[in-house]
Amino acid sequence: MAYAIHMEREPEIKLEEWIESVNSTEGCRINNEGVSAINPNTGEEIHISGTEGDVEVLFQTKGFLGIGKKSSWEMCITFFEGRASFKPTKDFEFTETPVRVVIFKLARQLSAKVVGDEGEVYEW
Repeated sequence: MAYAIHMEREPEIKLEEWIESVNSTEGCRINNEGVSAINPNTGEEIHISGTEGDVEVLFQTKGFLGIGKKSSWEMCITFFEGRASFKPTKDFEFTETPVRVVIFKLARQLSAKVVGDEGEVYEW
């Protein structure tokens, strides 16, 4: 199983307040519909169902000299049984990583803490 980071608190986060917090936070949005991808070998479309409270994060890349800016929404955060979870990427240590920015905004709003699978607390 892959390493994950979680946002949690006591009492656990209620789905309704999670959705409200996500809806009021720039750079993220609820996506309960899941994700689709194309199998490059067969061309078959594969769909993975989402769950209520799943969150997409906005990623923006700047082209050379600011030309060719691209934006994409990517499914990053799952919400299950009162906590949000995501798999950190190599760039998670950088302060401006979109997932990191969003998760800490949400954690502050919900008075939650961000912890790793091994119990370590992240406080940036």
